[in-house]
Amino acid sequence: MELTPLLKIMPFRGMSETELASLLFGGHGSVRRFATGDFIALQGSLCRGLYVLVSGRVRAAMVNADGKEVTIDEIEAPALLASAFVFATENRFPVQISAIKPCEVCVVGKDRLTEAMSRVPSLMSGFLTDISDRSAFLGRKLNEFALLDLKKRILEYLKTNPVIRNQREVAQRLGVTRPSLARALSELAKEGRLPASKGASK
Repeated sequence: MELTPLLKIMPFRGMSETELASLLFGGHGSVRRFATGDFIALQGSLCRGLYVLVSGRVRAAMVNADGKEVTIDEIEAPALLASAFVFATENRFPVQISAIKPCEVCVVGKDRLTEAMSRVPSLMSGFLTDISDRSAFLGRKLNEFALLDLKKRILEYLKTNPVIRNQREVAQRLGVTRPSLARALSELAKEGRLPASKGASK
């Protein structure tokens, strides 16, 4: 397993490869492998430690009682999964996490993570930076869903995703039906605010 990419992300910057290996592999059964389509964590399940996505790509989504699914984010390795909830009083996953590609995930127990933080100060400061950044990300997401109308949300989405290749996936991410998304894209194109090619795919 290649550790070098992990040393470039928060909170592992500043750690040596030996320190990181000890953190990730110091516990029994800490490495888990998932095939495409597997669930890594279910919404509402206990977050028993720090989940480190070593390889692969995952989707984080929220599902309501009626089965409606909204994609919150797609995450490429290397990355942390739901790090803000490891030490929460109600430490349950707020989303379901599924593998888009085959994945390797290391799970670091809370006790081992706490002990490593006491030995490696950069790990603690990096972890705090990571959860602060995630709070800012969630704040932006809340703004998108609660304050912006659909057209503005589409334009915000296109700032970081210049081409819409799959309307169904984008509709899930924006929390709307595909017909609503298609209608809004058509209106934006007619208004001259969106090149028709961006909304052409299905």
